[in-house]
Amino acid sequence: MNDASTRSHCMFIMWVESQKPDSDTVRRAKLHLVDLAGSERIGKTGVEGKLRTEATSINLSLHYLEQVIVALHERSQGRRQHVPYRNSILTSVLRDSLGGNCR
Repeated sequence: MNDASTRSHCMFIMWVESQKPDSDTVRRAKLHLVDLAGSERIGKTGVEGKLRTEATSINLSLHYLEQVIVALHERSQGRRQHVPYRNSILTSVLRDSLGGNCR
């Protein structure tokens, strides 16, 4: 999601559409291929400046992804209604894949 850094998440979204000959039925699918950047312990590595900002952003987006996964689990058990997809771009883009809307 950051084209100027090697330390970032990478997402590839593929739309597939198929139709049988002599049929009006069209099938559509959306495939997410995601490579998540690894988390980093900023205190242990001692990074500074731009690398520290990048590491903080990566850690925060992974934290938001964790929050969404936990919220989905709690919602499946009836303990929660709201799932915080809008906390990050990563979770917003992956919303339909994470939320169980696949058929």
